[in-house]
Amino acid sequence: MKRIGLRTIKTAICVFICAMIYVILRFIDDKSGTDFHFSYVLYSPFFAGIATAYSLYPDKKRSLIQAKNRIIASLIGGLIGILLVVIYELITKSSWPHIFDASKEFYEFIIPFMLVGIITIIVIHTAVLLNQKNAAFVAVLTFISITLNPNDLISSEYGEWLFGFNRILSTIIGVLVALIVNLFKIPHKTKNKDLLFCVGIEDILKSDNAKMKGFMNYKLNHMSYIGANCTLFTTRTPATFMPLLKEVDIKLPVICFSGAALYDPNRLEFTHKVIIADDTRIALEKCFNEVGVSPFKNYIIDNVHHIFNNNIHNLGEELYKATRKNNAYVSYDEIDSSALGDLIYYLIIDEIASINKLKEAIENGPLNDEVIVKIYDYFDSNDDIVPELKYAKIYNKDIENLDGLKDFAKSHNFRIVGLTATPISNNLLKNSDYKVTYSSNKEALSYTDIVIEAKTYDDLFKTMNKMYYSKKYSKKAE
Repeated sequence: MKRIGLRTIKTAICVFICAMIYVILRFIDDKSGTDFHFSYVLYSPFFAGIATAYSLYPDKKRSLIQAKNRIIASLIGGLIGILLVVIYELITKSSWPHIFDASKEFYEFIIPFMLVGIITIIVIHTAVLLNQKNAAFVAVLTFISITLNPNDLISSEYGEWLFGFNRILSTIIGVLVALIVNLFKIPHKTKNKDLLFCVGIEDILKSDNAKMKGFMNYKLNHMSYIGANCTLFTTRTPATFMPLLKEVDIKLPVICFSGAALYDPNRLEFTHKVIIADDTRIALEKCFNEVGVSPFKNYIIDNVHHIFNNNIHNLGEELYKATRKNNAYVSYDEIDSSALGDLIYYLIIDEIASINKLKEAIENGPLNDEVIVKIYDYFDSNDDIVPELKYAKIYNKDIENLDGLKDFAKSHNFRIVGLTATPISNNLLKNSDYKVTYSSNKEALSYTDIVIEAKTYDDLFKTMNKMYYSKKYSKKAE
């Protein structure tokens, strides 16, 4: 069963208070012994209850705005309604006809009701002139409740106009009750909405073409549904992770290219990039020539990921090119345009011997201070025709700091929760406020906060759910 929300509970409390105000006023009236009953003539728990329910929102700022609109609307509709009734009675020397008065003939309603229709225009236009368009509906509601649906006993004994004050005063009391109740914090289930859950998906998806299983999609969507802030951390590019987001509700920027960029899936733009400087690029390409490898240049121009390589010399490179050439989120260029954009990384697909030779050349020279080499298993083919090939990606060494993620978290007052299953994403853990991984990730156990023993993804999401609702991870508990 769906959990009862805090706004629902607060609304029930407000309605109860509005009803009890009548009981208290009635008790005072009875004890005073006067003929004029304030509790009945000038206060209605019905109208107060409507006003309090309309004014209550979880967001205190929005609640205050709605309360102000409700009071202004009631004053506009109420005062115009009172003026109409008073002026009518002064001119005609007769009481305003109310619908429950059986002594009135049908034709006696025609002129008053015509006036109601005409004055409704004035009520709406008054709200517009006072820059209160949002209050127009409630103003009309107040106006017609006074003129078309008054309280029969109050109207007959005290006059129609006094019922108008009843309507206005009841609304103000109901609104004040809503604002006061909203000031108090009611004990409820903790929601740590300042936690940003970053899920490393490299061990979840074994290839660039793989999709997350329905279970994974469901769990991520559920976390988003309950209000948790979730995003993905991946070595992937928009070309390979954007298809995943057709089934997963991720609204926040994705940390991609191993942390070299943040990509907003809603605006389709890169919000942060870590680029390889021109002098470093020149030195790297000289190193590539010396080792004899042919890199794919990956660069960004106008928020579009571009790839270029005009020296394809093995089957692995051919397959990689074929899978990228007609992709929706990448442009495979026929000419080298990298100088016009931001160079993010080089990708080399070659035999392990050549990859190791390149890695050794970089790490034993001055480039070691500028770039980092990451080696992955080749997975663009599921068969054994290219068994000895590896991927090597070369990035600016600053990607290890994840400054883009940190800046995003700081700007939104988020605390980062890194959740990974494989050493590929351990730099995410190192830069997170809370670190979660599996016991199989031996490299990260010494600095991990939470270790998941059983290697099932259900346990991963159980941990996320527990952290989201746990008081231990609320800022006040720290």
